[in-house]
Amino acid sequence: MTEPLEAFGFLNALKPPGTTSTAYGGWLRRLLGGVPVGHWGTLDPAACGVLVLAVGKATRLLPLIAPAHKQYVFELRLGAATDTGDASGRATARGSAPADWRERLPAVAAGLIGPLDQVPPMFSAVKVAGRPLYVSARRGQHVTRVARTSRVLALRVLDAGERSARLLVECEAGLYVRTLCEELGARLGVPTHMGWLVRTAAGPFAIAQSKLPEEIGSDPAGCLVDPLAVLVQPRVALDAAQMQRFLNGNGVAITADAGKVGEVLVLHGEKLIGVGSVAAGALSPRRVFV
Repeated sequence: MTEPLEAFGFLNALKPPGTTSTAYGGWLRRLLGGVPVGHWGTLDPAACGVLVLAVGKATRLLPLIAPAHKQYVFELRLGAATDTGDASGRATARGSAPADWRERLPAVAAGLIGPLDQVPPMFSAVKVAGRPLYVSARRGQHVTRVARTSRVLALRVLDAGERSARLLVECEAGLYVRTLCEELGARLGVPTHMGWLVRTAAGPFAIAQSKLPEEIGSDPAGCLVDPLAVLVQPRVALDAAQMQRFLNGNGVAITADAGKVGEVLVLHGEKLIGVGSVAAGALSPRRVFV
């Protein structure tokens, strides 16, 4: 009797608000019988939307996903700043919004496009010394943080009400939206905080294709995405004899692909069997999946 194949692939999950990314990964790992699960970025517990995970040996492919832009839709609430930077916190300042804030908001948002230095907020999933900052914050511990530079690629107003607005931001990884909300408020001249946050895209993964917890729970393996549909590295196909050498950890001569240099995806037929490095017409194994 043959053993079942281990689950292998990426998962574009829609994380609901109120759960940590770590807890979500643990739930998926249990569903799949204890196989390894890794994250390609995390979401704060209160946030929802696209959460990308890798399952099984695909966790070794996470570094190969090209550095990518992320997209969020969020609510900017005016009139109060909080100690968490979002709606879950305690108000630390209050103030009335200027009468012309709606008219000024598009120009203020446009002024934030470009590189932006931010100190990670205490209530965030950023890890310092192996511990998420929000864990230390809930224990009343202050952690020294270093400012990081990210880049806002687009920031536009979708809608504005009496005391709140809905905006879309496209950015490099590492941008803190709650800190962005505070900066918007500072430039408008009113205390602000983030209401809700939805990640609508992370690189090639979009929320339109995200799997709901109910879908994942009923067929977790069927929700996985083939890494070949995501990764963009050059590909080298091996015949049966070459594959056996590669799987045994030996170099393989690939004269037909001698023009390729650097890291490549290694296939046999339509199946991804590993990752190799090509130099001078020779393929050397780096990661083997079979």
